[in-house]
Amino acid sequence: MLERVAAYVEQYQLLPEQGEVIVAVSGGADSLCLLHLLHRLCGQGKRYPGVRLRVAHLNHQLREEANTEAEAVAQLASAWGLPITIGAIDVPALARAEGRSLEDAARVARYRFLRDIAHGQPIAVAHHAGDRVETLLLHLLRGGGLAAQVGMQPRQQDIIRPLLAATHAETVAYCAEHGLIPIEDASNTDPRFLRNRIRHELLPLLEALNPGIRATLLRSAEVAQVDMAWIEQQVNAAWPTVVLAAGTDFIELSIDALLKLPLSLQRHLLRRVTAQLSAGQSPLELRHYHLIEQLFQREPTYETLFLDLSRSLRLSRHFTTARFERLSQEDIGYSQTLPAQLTIPGRVVVTGASWIASAEMVPDELAREVREALSREDWPMVWRLLPSTRYVVYVDAQCVGSYLEVRTRRPGDRMRPLGMVHEKKVQDILVDKHIPRAERDQIPLFVSSSHCVWLAGVTLDDRVRLTPETQHIVRLTIQAGSQVDEEIG
Repeated sequence: MLERVAAYVEQYQLLPEQGEVIVAVSGGADSLCLLHLLHRLCGQGKRYPGVRLRVAHLNHQLREEANTEAEAVAQLASAWGLPITIGAIDVPALARAEGRSLEDAARVARYRFLRDIAHGQPIAVAHHAGDRVETLLLHLLRGGGLAAQVGMQPRQQDIIRPLLAATHAETVAYCAEHGLIPIEDASNTDPRFLRNRIRHELLPLLEALNPGIRATLLRSAEVAQVDMAWIEQQVNAAWPTVVLAAGTDFIELSIDALLKLPLSLQRHLLRRVTAQLSAGQSPLELRHYHLIEQLFQREPTYETLFLDLSRSLRLSRHFTTARFERLSQEDIGYSQTLPAQLTIPGRVVVTGASWIASAEMVPDELAREVREALSREDWPMVWRLLPSTRYVVYVDAQCVGSYLEVRTRRPGDRMRPLGMVHEKKVQDILVDKHIPRAERDQIPLFVSSSHCVWLAGVTLDDRVRLTPETQHIVRLTIQAGSQVDEEIG
């Protein structure tokens, strides 16, 4: 096992000649095996004399046994003469604050903690071949491009995986051989986590159909990895030209330089940018790439336009510069209320959710026919002339002005729902309409200079309704991410 891991380390040049390597240790068999192997390989008088190890353990506060596990890892590090950093974070609270699943919040917390310690030094994690197989299936279920088909790699940015060619059975056997006592993590069988369901339900089913499914998936990943390696080289070459500035929580790009690249390289470069700002894993999906490309292909203006890519990652465009920024906890709440200006006619990305808002003038001849039908109260004719849906409405142009702000709701927002004579709080309208709490902060709100106009998909304000006196009509449309994908694709 020692020689195999050393050969793997040398094949992919995972360890530096000099410096510190952070070793993530949970206390399970995989991480104990990793730490023991690296301890045998690194340090004075060993194969890698210039490499120092530091143990890192994060208490996720998910189980009662977590404190005991942290103490056990600390005692082991002390016995081996290794420095250790132990952290703790309330993962359930993080999941609620950032709108993540428990599984995703634990991953994000873990990598944030490790990178805070590492300061750019390599971080060794104990992922093995079985983890790579599970990740490939996880990506298949969620969808993704070429990078998803590769899954875990020996090195990804600052993360190194010396055990990626080994199996879990081998790490368990290694621990038994060397008298290491792993800590059994009960969460590894918790069906709330999708990865566990893949491990315990999906993989056994696939193996019943194809006993060699694990090897098949890994071979496919190796093929894709060759292509990805070449693409990453091209991204490396383009990076200095496209990236104007970079910090711990932001990266600025030249839009002109980016758009000169082939579309494939544009997207791979954007994936790397967002991964660096998102704990190593890009949140971008196809719908995000489409929205970003629409934003970048617009004529440059001095107006700053915003697009929230996730609850913690925002893109802003000013003239020909794009800025990707990781939001602080304070910013996350505020980012939901940044307005986008929608000129009439016009089209704009809505901040706070993946939406496109548009405004179009209805032809004057059609507006005249509608006005005549309204004067006769011929509602079937009006509906035929102006077909409405939940996400398409028609308003009196004179009542909305030359532009609207489009944003998500703010405390105190009020409007007069269609057919009513008094205003109501937007919050109360959402409750009355039984809109799920989780969706309320994602609904676009169109606002004129004087009042709210349209709570998209919910209700129109009575003051902008069409009447027999309406001279000009504006068609307002909101499109969700999936709709935009279909339209562009």
